[in-house]
Amino acid sequence: MNTPLAMLLLLGLSTFTAPNPSVNGLKIVTRQVTGGFTDTRTEYIAGDKLRNEWHSQMRDHTGPPMATIILRGEHDHIYVLDMQAHEYTSFEGGAKSAMVGIKPRPVVDSGGTLQIWIQNIDTGERKDVFGHIARHIITKEKRVVGPGACSKPSETETDGWYIEGSELPEWKQQKGTGQGIVVAAEVAAGSNDKCFNKMDKIELHRTGVETGFPVKIMTTLRSQITDPEGKERVLSSTWGSEVVELTEGPLELSLFEVPKDFKRVEVLKSWNVPPPRPQSSWEWFKEKVQEFFR
Repeated sequence: MNTPLAMLLLLGLSTFTAPNPSVNGLKIVTRQVTGGFTDTRTEYIAGDKLRNEWHSQMRDHTGPPMATIILRGEHDHIYVLDMQAHEYTSFEGGAKSAMVGIKPRPVVDSGGTLQIWIQNIDTGERKDVFGHIARHIITKEKRVVGPGACSKPSETETDGWYIEGSELPEWKQQKGTGQGIVVAAEVAAGSNDKCFNKMDKIELHRTGVETGFPVKIMTTLRSQITDPEGKERVLSSTWGSEVVELTEGPLELSLFEVPKDFKRVEVLKSWNVPPPRPQSSWEWFKEKVQEFFR
């Protein structure tokens, strides 16, 4: 072999970089705005692997960039990462409450029933969203409180656009037929009244069409409360979210691994910082864990 050819081969071998291992999946970026609170969340989904990334901001307060990695298998694993501090904590198996740091409290039956009526109405409108046909669906929910119940009556209306969720993993798809009655329970949120740690029986009624995966929703909640003077008042609040990116294709497997330079700790420093608002990204993460393992 002549010298120039040998040098070319050597140069080619020295500059060749093996591609990073990858797997087919989805990348979903969602932006949520509620008042002055903005929360951008990125999800990477590949089979039984899930990575959530979020970064919350409320006016001049900015939380650290966080991530979670959830792996399902014979033994389930959850990793919570502080991307700024290069720290992580982890949980394995066990009850959902233990995995997300919720200490179960003893509850008793309130003796009351909460009726929840949910109706999904297809408006017939359609549009293209990320190459998928999205349906325009209005969801109306009414909560009717029975005698002795600790929940509060409310009415909610959600204006949403939805795509079919068949390309999503089974755990991410809508469950059930959208109709029927489900009996469940709800723990009252009050801590200083007769409803502390009491549980309502819930009868959930669903009618109308199935929704699918939400790509844009706007929800308005109207609830009835009693002010300190004993007067009944109706409060209204609105929040919304929109998927700003939905990409299907290869995802690097390293997304579902803890970086080698991260230090394992029992409690993340960021958990000791008060969140921007009560329903923070941490609350959202706990809901995600429960959704993933139900």
